[in-house]
Amino acid sequence: MKKDISSLHVPHNKNTAGCEPVRIATPSEVILPMNMHSGHDAEPIVNVGDHVKVGQLIAREEGRFSSPVHATVSGTVVEIAPIPTASGKETIAIRIESDGKMEVSETVKPPVINDCASFLQAVREGGIVGLGGAAFPTWAKFNEATNPDYKVDTVLINAAECEPYITSDHRMMLAHPDLIADGIEYLRKYMNEYLGNATFKICIETNKADAIEVLKNTFADKDYVVIHELKTIYPQGAKQVMLYNATGRVAVAGRRFPSFGALIINVSSLAKMAEYLNTGMPIVERIVTVDGSAVENPMNLIAPIGTRVSELLKITGLKSNPGKIIIGGPMNGTAIYSVDDPIVKVANAVLAFDEKDAVLPEPSACINCGRCMEKCPVSISVADVARAMTVKDKDKMAKLLIQTGVRQCVDCACCNYVCPANRHLLQINWDAKAFLKKYAAEQKEGGNK
Repeated sequence: MKKDISSLHVPHNKNTAGCEPVRIATPSEVILPMNMHSGHDAEPIVNVGDHVKVGQLIAREEGRFSSPVHATVSGTVVEIAPIPTASGKETIAIRIESDGKMEVSETVKPPVINDCASFLQAVREGGIVGLGGAAFPTWAKFNEATNPDYKVDTVLINAAECEPYITSDHRMMLAHPDLIADGIEYLRKYMNEYLGNATFKICIETNKADAIEVLKNTFADKDYVVIHELKTIYPQGAKQVMLYNATGRVAVAGRRFPSFGALIINVSSLAKMAEYLNTGMPIVERIVTVDGSAVENPMNLIAPIGTRVSELLKITGLKSNPGKIIIGGPMNGTAIYSVDDPIVKVANAVLAFDEKDAVLPEPSACINCGRCMEKCPVSISVADVARAMTVKDKDKMAKLLIQTGVRQCVDCACCNYVCPANRHLLQINWDAKAFLKKYAAEQKEGGNK
């Protein structure tokens, strides 16, 4: 690890930092994909023709790291069918035609919590996932901390929001510091055996001075909460980077995060968890930053999960035809399949870029400048990854890839950003990690025969 492992200056473009979130009018319909989390797709439990209400469970979790899905408007289920995803695959989605009433389901009530097990179950049933982009089910993350082999002494609350443009977490901190405080108290109360003596570090970049002031005032009398100010340098929000910059500890590939004595949770995830535990209302809406070179009036909007991106762009307006629309940030976000795709739980931003900004330069041969390795926050031999991927022998390829450190990749795209040859280095890293994962599974399967 480097002394300062996050050293890339990118334009902030925090154009909406001063924009208070505006709640949109109820959309005429929502589309709720079953893959709004990492892990197995959720399984629909409603049928076409069913009437549903806000907060009603409409899809159960399916598998260990799945997460339930709830209705985000009241109305009628009109379709349950596959939709394409940005990866080229498909997922089932439930389309609900809104009745405009936004009636709340009778099932929405604060969960009964008596101990750690019932707390984890409540977080699980609330459909809480990592809202910073990872989408990992929050209950599973907390559950890892109950492993007797781990001793967690630090909870990192990720408030860095280091990607350009995005300000949804920033606005959450300004509007709901009370929910952040409630979330911390829930963890201290119900996971006391595991987190009772932990320090809670709210890790926030210094470019959010107003949020820092609000948080310092909120937690002035809480000695177990530290407002940990970070340099405004990308990618502070990557969990491995934050762990090192906040604690000096180094994350090692293949190990669970609590094995480093820490938990990490996105600040909006923590607030939404508290909101659910306080009211019984699961994640049915979120703050979405809408910005980009094609957007007429950048805004922060509060929208039901499942609202079509096109509906948000109607509100902000467009000053040019978008050449690319991204869910998330420009460094780490995902280009969507269609303007009519829905926003999902992790959709902290919708960025619409004009044709000029959407065109990627043609890549050329590596010039061996070393910038990709110089700026990699986790010291991967990035250039060597591409070379290793050309090796024909699988065993040799796996060995070489492991030596490059590519398993440590945090998907930050710093390598892409600084490459003068415009090479798609992050994609190569993704392919390498996918190969290593498949290779490890094959080796394990072979060893069990």
